[in-house]
Amino acid sequence: MELTIGISPCPNDVFIFAGIILGEVSASGLNLRLRFEDVETLNLLAQRGELDVAKISYANYIRCADKYYLLDGGGALGRGVGPLLLANGEPFDPSREVLSPGEFTTANFLLDFYLQRGIRKRYLPFDVLYTELLEKPGAQGVVIHEKRFTYERDGLTLVQDLGAHWEHETGYAIPLGTIVARKEPNVGAMIEDLIERSLNWSYEHHAEAFALCREYAQDLSPEVVQAHIDLYVNEYSMSLGPEGKAAVNFFLAMQKQLLT
Repeated sequence: MELTIGISPCPNDVFIFAGIILGEVSASGLNLRLRFEDVETLNLLAQRGELDVAKISYANYIRCADKYYLLDGGGALGRGVGPLLLANGEPFDPSREVLSPGEFTTANFLLDFYLQRGIRKRYLPFDVLYTELLEKPGAQGVVIHEKRFTYERDGLTLVQDLGAHWEHETGYAIPLGTIVARKEPNVGAMIEDLIERSLNWSYEHHAEAFALCREYAQDLSPEVVQAHIDLYVNEYSMSLGPEGKAAVNFFLAMQKQLLT
């Protein structure tokens, strides 16, 4: 059986899947093909059912739940891990355009949850978004991934930690991204087993897994790569557990309520 797995090149995804990427973890009779894309691209591919397994935003699952199962491991969920609403130079003004890293991202959902009002948005890939924030005085937008570690150094101003707002208002951890598997017999169970073994391999061979993360994040310093892994690869990465599952169920119910 051949399966195409779509993940992002971000350090947390690469670290979790390092054992699979390097061929150290495999399953008999299973041929895995890795595809690396930006999170919003993965969201759109999953909506069209073009991947067998994918890392997607939790906020996107409602749009592809008919095609995929949510898996227990390999995702991104936690406390203190949320996206940041930033501004360049001027005070935040909700009447002006706000840049967002994708219509179907959890970051975009948390922006709406924070503002509780309709706003004018423009969607950009997260790295292009950050460049515009840096280069355009008065720009304002939501950043994700490793940019949370560099924005102060780069002279941007924090308007709101959207994850902190979610935690304060709901009491739940923040479900950012999840691994989904096509609704076919045994696929989900096989992938969950592979993810668990791959993550264990990365913990046991940290230097090799970290070197791989550096390859996929060539423009990031070792310190930022490690900080990214430390923040997003946590106790929920192996298994959601009761607290993680409760957070996911609440998030999906809240999203469904707000969208209907």
